[in-house]
Amino acid sequence: MSTGKAMAQSDGARFEKGWFIVPWQVIFRDIDAFGHVNNAVYLTYFEWARARLWFALTGAAGVPADIGFIVARAEIDFKLQIGMEPIDICIRITEMRNTSFDTTYEIRKRSSGQVAATGLVVVVLFDWKSQAKMPISDELRQKVRDFQQQAQ
Repeated sequence: MSTGKAMAQSDGARFEKGWFIVPWQVIFRDIDAFGHVNNAVYLTYFEWARARLWFALTGAAGVPADIGFIVARAEIDFKLQIGMEPIDICIRITEMRNTSFDTTYEIRKRSSGQVAATGLVVVVLFDWKSQAKMPISDELRQKVRDFQQQAQ
């Protein structure tokens, strides 16, 4: 089993203090007419971090067909505006049920560490071939526990 430190990615994504942290530079496309990140873009940030966490946990190659879940519910609480600046998209799995789990988020301004937004997304494990939800395996449950504990 790899340690959280060994799980660091070439772009700086890493496990740290129970979070999987994905660095991001806000780009012009993300900004609205008011000069800050548009509210809808936050879900894209969550999606990117969620996919990266999934690939790190499962060892998947990183192609869309490797995503083994669908989104059932999403919520965001906005705290601070974000401009064209570096941010960290932080994610962790907080509750696992039979076929679904919660992913919790913090988007942090890298310069100050301030939390600009928090969120929760519920995902359901999904088998694309049978078009049906599927149970969370004991193996996946253990990987989540191991990664999040090692990174603390």
